[in-house]
Amino acid sequence: MLNDRIPLHILPTFVIAARLENLRATAQQVHLTHGAVSQQIQQLEQAIGCPLFERRGRGLRLNAAGRELLAVAEPALLALQRGVGRVRRIAASHSLRISVLPSFAHYWLLPRLPAFRDACADIALDIDASLAVQDLAQGGFDAAIRIGSGRWPGLYAERIASGEVVPVASPALAQREQKAFDSAASDVPLLEHDATPWRVWFQAHQQVDYGRQLALFNDAGLLIRAAEQSFGIALVKRLLAHDAVGDGRLVEMAAARRLGDGDFYLVWPQAAGLTPAVEQLLAWLRRQLSEA
Repeated sequence: MLNDRIPLHILPTFVIAARLENLRATAQQVHLTHGAVSQQIQQLEQAIGCPLFERRGRGLRLNAAGRELLAVAEPALLALQRGVGRVRRIAASHSLRISVLPSFAHYWLLPRLPAFRDACADIALDIDASLAVQDLAQGGFDAAIRIGSGRWPGLYAERIASGEVVPVASPALAQREQKAFDSAASDVPLLEHDATPWRVWFQAHQQVDYGRQLALFNDAGLLIRAAEQSFGIALVKRLLAHDAVGDGRLVEMAAARRLGDGDFYLVWPQAAGLTPAVEQLLAWLRRQLSEA
């Protein structure tokens, strides 16, 4: 007889047993006896009203009903686990786990961490700097700072800064190459980032490609560092070069220009919503970037 009260506490054991198809291995993983696991599976089958496994000696194999239950139970348990994790993070502390690009972390965020501490003393930042686009839900991230169009599935996005780019060079190299750069000389030394190629800059200015490409980088931080070392002229996000230009380590060799959809955004999972800690971070970013 179908029992309307399904023993939900057995579902984690069922999912493991369904994956392993072995009661003894399941018992070892859930720290129960073989008999206790067998009894739990029987209890679940009785409550549902049908067998979930085919018994073959000491082995098990999911039947059609078992496969159907697994397809429903496994994602539900995973979603519940993630939800409980988010609740615990919010309740236990105001820690904020964020994903950022290494270049943004090094050239913009790190110099401003003392200001963040003063403004948001109750929040402990957990910063993950990676070139990879992290899955925020899977990685346990509360938010991320991304460059793009502002459209990412499952995420809310708030634009925080323009992604305009600007050619920069060290003061010594700028003094030596400014005239050649302005006159589109063929031997101007150029450094390039794979996300902001020089050809896009030339097309926007209705110019034919010129100069010598000395190096191609996949990290804007390395690109800026190479420019600081007088290796060549780099086309970089103006926000990332802001401090280096202000300190005199780099010189802007032309006016900045926005090329395509490459602005800076703060993003966070739609499932979690705008938590108080993420809201504080967003407000702080707005204040800081309005002063840039």
